[in-house]
Amino acid sequence: MVRINELKKQKKLYYTLLALPVPVVLGLLAFIFGASSTFVISLVAIGLICVVLPSMIISFYEFRSIKSSEDNFPNFLDDLSQSSSAGMNLPQAIKVASKTQYGKLTDHIKQLNIWLTWNMAFPSAWKKFTKRLDKSPLIRRVNGIIIEAFNGGGDVNKTLGSLASDVNIIKDMEAERRSIMQQQIIIMYIIFFVFIGVIIALYKILSPILYVQQIGSFSGIGIQGSGTLSIEYFRNLFFVMTLVEAVCAGLIAGQIAEERLVAGVKHIVIMTASTILIFFLFVFPTTLTVDISAYPSQTFTEGKVTFTGKAFSEGAPVTGADVTIINYDGTPINLFTDNAGEFRYVWNAPEIPGNYTVALTIEHEGEVKSFRRSIFVGD
Repeated sequence: MVRINELKKQKKLYYTLLALPVPVVLGLLAFIFGASSTFVISLVAIGLICVVLPSMIISFYEFRSIKSSEDNFPNFLDDLSQSSSAGMNLPQAIKVASKTQYGKLTDHIKQLNIWLTWNMAFPSAWKKFTKRLDKSPLIRRVNGIIIEAFNGGGDVNKTLGSLASDVNIIKDMEAERRSIMQQQIIIMYIIFFVFIGVIIALYKILSPILYVQQIGSFSGIGIQGSGTLSIEYFRNLFFVMTLVEAVCAGLIAGQIAEERLVAGVKHIVIMTASTILIFFLFVFPTTLTVDISAYPSQTFTEGKVTFTGKAFSEGAPVTGADVTIINYDGTPINLFTDNAGEFRYVWNAPEIPGNYTVALTIEHEGEVKSFRRSIFVGD
């Protein structure tokens, strides 16, 4: 059984390591095909979580199974003690106990009874039973004491009763400790969500500051050097920071509550899911803002009107946005915003006086803004 568990563990690790490069490759392909850095980082981060999470969930359920066995183990020992007091030997007592429900421990007890019905010696069957629950240090220690008492010819009945009482005391102490630690877990969740709130507030504050810096100066101090820190850089940085915080806080919560890191899987799932949801609702969506002016709004035949515009998102100028200008005669003119998010077009007035409408459309990352400007052309 131990060998099978080891093979399962190795197989789980093998498949996890085999799948780890997949989200990285997908992110690289997305980057090659022109996806934004935010999309690439989100894809890789969520992909890595999806790859690692199944293995962590399996380990978590294994941990819960062991905890269930530990919680029911005192009842099993107490029933064995009472059956022994009634005059049964241990194999008979185990046969009676195999018909009782002990949660996740029941299957292990039934298997122990099967070994004993095959005329396997009690010490050998008990050792195999212990190996099935090898991940529980508590059960391993208690079973070691029982087998030593059996081999030493001591009063196994008294030993079972004493061990059942001691294990109950240990479990009660653990339950009391968990109850006290729940307050710390709640505090950790509060700190985590405050951290997210601070991150979002900082992001919203940084947006206009970076916008001012990118167009020249802030409080009289310009950006030196050729490199600039874009709002997209901070958006990605904050997302990764919050994911790291969610994983670390979840692991610590598991260690505090159950003294096992794997017990933090449920906290990791809650915190990472909250992080992804909050960022996709409040940070990642960008709003395209456009300012357009036409000067002069009145001109003469064969005069000129200058259309200027600026596009920005989250306080940062939008570079490379598609600008389409539909002239009065239906002719399309295609432009792009420059590094400052600006565009400029000189419109030539027709030779015939009248009111003319020029339509402008700006598109960036699937978001479209449409405008119409009326120009009066006089004689």
